Amino acid sequence: MRLFLSSLGFGDHPDALVGVVGAGARIGVVVNAVDDRPAADRALAVEIESDEMARLGLRPVHLDVRDPDSARLLDGLDALWVRGGNTFVLRAALSDADTDTAIVDRVRAGTLAWAGYSAGAAVLSPDLRYVSEVDDPSAAGPSPITTGLGLVDRPVVPHVDGSYDEALRCAALSARLTREDVDHLRIGDRDAVTVVDGVVTRH
Repeated sequence: MRLFLSSLGFGDHPDALVGVVGAGARIGVVVNAVDDRPAADRALAVEIESDEMARLGLRPVHLDVRDPDSARLLDGLDALWVRGGNTFVLRAALSDADTDTAIVDRVRAGTLAWAGYSAGAAVLSPDLRYVSEVDDPSAAGPSPITTGLGLVDRPVVPHVDGSYDEALRCAALSARLTREDVDHLRIGDRDAVTVVDGVVTRH
């Protein structure tokens, strides 16, 4: 299993990202975490994220995980780059076409790398209920999914060292989890965490 987790883009560690996904990888750009925003914003997100991946020598392809053919489209990809936004919106999109099952199976088998930031990292946690302290669950509708993909065995809390509103909420969540002795993965805005064959490395 190969994972790259960060808070803002690839932080200060583009080399770590390329190391996880592979040089020249064909990488699916997933921006479904901003499905609750206007179409123009989503289109701009695809453009920005794709440009960033191309700048690293990767081969980006937009992947809408709500597409009924998304599980089939995964066959041509080496990795995913999953943008931040609202974790519950992203989780709902992943479940729309059962893309979540196909992704989890391939990531666990080691044939697909997952790289994501903010919501794209948090959604890998087993339990998303804690994320409601940071993201609005109602953005995903009246019955948001609160189980994550479970590719990480603990809560993932990004943005723990920033001074803006979202970061302060993340820092407060991390502090609460610490007080309650809940093991969790803290990620600062310039940091990255990689998981390769069970080995967790902080960058």
